[in-house]
Amino acid sequence: MGTDRYAYCSRLRQVDPVAKTVLSTSAGAVCLLCGGLAPGLGTLLVMGILTTVWGKIPGRVFVRFLGIPITFLLLGCVTIAVGIYDGNTGGVWGLSLGDQVLGVTPASVHQALCVIAKSLGVISAVYFLTLNTPMTDLTGGLRRMHVPMLLIELMDLIYRFIFVLTETAGKIRTAQDSRLGYQGVFRSLSSLGTLSSMVFLRAWKKADNVYAALESRGYTGTLLTVSEEYRTGNLCYGLIPLVWGTQMLCLLLEGKVFG
Repeated sequence: MGTDRYAYCSRLRQVDPVAKTVLSTSAGAVCLLCGGLAPGLGTLLVMGILTTVWGKIPGRVFVRFLGIPITFLLLGCVTIAVGIYDGNTGGVWGLSLGDQVLGVTPASVHQALCVIAKSLGVISAVYFLTLNTPMTDLTGGLRRMHVPMLLIELMDLIYRFIFVLTETAGKIRTAQDSRLGYQGVFRSLSSLGTLSSMVFLRAWKKADNVYAALESRGYTGTLLTVSEEYRTGNLCYGLIPLVWGTQMLCLLLEGKVFG
């Protein structure tokens, strides 16, 4: 499903997940700490190149996944760019509403663009990790990094029940379609409500069955798995200064051009 399908086909699949996690999180952290527009775009460019060129993930796939959060970013940043200003405020472009103006200023537009660029930079760093590391490898790497076991167990269980919910919802939707359950607005709403309630109830029952099966096999609160053999991730560690240097260079160049 989703990113996992490409992660298993990635050229970086067998690289140590700890090294990929460190590279991804360090790039995302520096992107968050840097202000301005250029560092976010630089992070997006560098992590995109690493994902598509080094990881051999098709560029169209990377762009398609980036398109998922862009809608939410644009809607959220509209509230940053657009504001209500006093009619005497200079440099405001917008609609006059009596003594006030509903519009944007160069500063508000620049701030909104900075938020979008920074968000896309962080998202690209996350996609580098998720498009090149299956979930099972990621949780194994987090275990080696001494992340609290409770968090890892929750991640494993939530990941497992994504498939359970999807399969259950698909079966119910197929049964409803075969009975013309989505013909018309009111019937569609009624079928959607039934689907939502039934998915919750069946997932709850499935969770009880899974827990009972775990206890019958000696579950003591920890899911033990056999770790795989990975290639060394020295190159990932070596790329960290390069990524940081690119981000700092973008920050300095933006300061010189627009400062």
